[in-house]
Order: sequence, then C-alpha cells, then structure tokens
Amino acid sequence: MNRKDYGKGKNIDTLVQTRRRGRPPSNLTEKDITQQKISDEILTQLSFEGLTDDQIEVLKSTLNDTLKQYAIKKDEQSEKSVLDINMEVLEAFLASKRIESKSQTTIYNYGNEISKMFLHINKDYRELTSDDIRNYMDYRKMHDHLSDTSIHNIRMYLLSFFKYLMIEEKIRKNPMDKIGVVKKDKKVVEFLTDEELEMIRCACTNERDIALVDILSGSGMRVSELCGLNRDDVDFDRGEMKVYGKGGKERMCYLTGRAKVHLRWYLESRTDDNPALFVTTKKPYNRLSKNGVEYALKEISKNSKIPEIRLYPHKFRKTLATQMINRGADASQVQKILGHQDVSTTLSVYTNISNDTIRRAHHQFVS
Repeated sequence: MNRKDYGKGKNIDTLVQTRRRGRPPSNLTEKDITQQKISDEILTQLSFEGLTDDQIEVLKSTLNDTLKQYAIKKDEQSEKSVLDINMEVLEAFLASKRIESKSQTTIYNYGNEISKMFLHINKDYRELTSDDIRNYMDYRKMHDHLSDTSIHNIRMYLLSFFKYLMIEEKIRKNPMDKIGVVKKDKKVVEFLTDEELEMIRCACTNERDIALVDILSGSGMRVSELCGLNRDDVDFDRGEMKVYGKGGKERMCYLTGRAKVHLRWYLESRTDDNPALFVTTKKPYNRLSKNGVEYALKEISKNSKIPEIRLYPHKFRKTLATQMINRGADASQVQKILGHQDVSTTLSVYTNISNDTIRRAHHQFVS
C-alpha cells in the first residue's frame, strides 16, 4: 500500500511533519483541522509494515468510526443559521414579556423592532457591538426618516432586550451601555377645545357614536380599554366602569351624566346578545375594534364643521388631562384617572397648561 493512498492526495510526509510540530496552524479552517485529525488517525494505523487485507478492513472501519465521532461531537448550534439563533432568543424574550402581562401592542412593538435590527445587522446576538447598534439606529433615522421620538422608542426596546440577555447571562457585555439618550423635541400637546368637542358631538349620526365620544371625552380611558369593556363592567347607579389597563391592571373610570344617558339609550337600542359594550353597526355585530373606533371618529370628523381637525382616540385622553389641570386638578388626581404609573408622564406628555392657569397659580401661591 502506497503512503499516498490516503489523505486525498496530500503528501503524507508533510502531514507527519505537521503532526510532530504539535497544534495545527491557527489559520486552518474547521474542515482542515478535522481532515488533519483523520490523517493523524491514518498515520497511526500505517505505522505497521505490511498490512494484510483483514488489517485494511479494520483500518477502514476505524476511519469510519472516527468520522462518525466527529459528526456526533459537532456543535448543533453551528448547524443553525444566524437568523434562527437570533429568533430563538427573541422568542424567549417575548415570552418573558408575556409572563409580565405586557400588552399585545407592546409585545408586537418589541418583536417588530428587534427583528428588524437582526435582519439589518445579520450577526449573532452575542457578537453585536455598540457600533452595530449605533449604525442601525442611524440607518433607521436617515433611511426610514424616523423622528427623534421614534428613535428614542427603538432605543428603549433594545435596552429592555439586552438587559434581559444580561440577566439571563446570555451575553457578557451589554452593547447598549454606550448608546446615549436620544433627545426628543418637545411638541405642543394637541387637544380639543370645548367648542370643538360640541361640534364633534353634533356630527354624530347614531346613538353608538355619540355614546362613544362622550365616554372617550369624559373618562380619559385608552381606546384598548374601551374596546375591552363588556356590558356588565358598567355600574350605572354609581356611574363607574371597570377597565383593565396596561399590564392587566384594574382601575375604575367614571361616567359623566351626559355619557350615562347616551350609553343607556345606545344599549337599549341594540338587538344583539353580544356581551361587548360597543359593537359594529352592521351584522353580525362583532365587538368594536381599535380600527373600528378610529374609522368611526374619522367619519364623524368628516361630517363635522371642523373636518380639518385630525380626530383620533388618544386626542380625547389628552384633552381630558389638559382640561383637568387647567381647571385646578392636582396632577396626582389626573394620574389616577388616566392610569399612569408615574405622575411625571402625566405632566410631561398629556397636559398643556394654559397661561391663565399659570397666572392664577402665581397669584395664589406667590405673595
């Protein structure tokens, strides 16, 4: 048997020299190293002179066993694509957020933004650097023309994700540690005046829509909370509604006298047996969704004498907060009504304190 019969034509003497030098060169690929190990096994077997046919068969069997051994020991993770690895850890992260009772919208936003980052960078999550994150955020801002507020939100999603990876000891270094806070432009809060609210009410063409507007404007609840209400969540005697806010937190919202009247009239006019408080106007009378509320408000705005005003559910919430602050309500009271966890959110985002209110406060508290 010729000493060049094995090793796929490689010079066996060269392989012998490589073996004698110890560890293989660092620039060899995994495949080359594996091939060299196989060659070493061959050399061990060829150290005997004059192999018989039976010995050759034993040699072949040994080589096959060696190949199987390396196949078994090969890291299963290396068989997966980078995207598969990243999506697995992302799903584990989203599962942790579901356990924390985060809203479906929040979980969607986490998954949407983090998966976009993975697709853009295309690196194993354990290898991501601060420069990778920074370049990605810059790309989103310049290419997708995102506002500073949107970039700030992306940063917050990534902060939460990489914090989870650190806690779970899936990474040793947090690439977000060097990503600074995104400065957001202070925008004037949009709210409706008393006159605009009345014109919107007058533009409603059915009892459902006027009840919808009265509850949104008088309670300050979120649209998701309104869509989740059932008939038995309303206590007309006490003028209260039990709502479930972010994180499944339960709180009470309150009905104005006007809202109580129109909501009762709306419920009395219904012929369906759906337990939802608000349903579609056409059969099969399904529970009203967020998109359904937005569409209804859009149609109301078109029918009003102020069609140029952009009308959306959250605008009623901002309006209520602004009205209460301007009429002397304490910020902590507004916080409870809106269901905010932190009063700073109430003051910094949802209120637009008028000059008259500031002037009255100055006269009251400053001598």
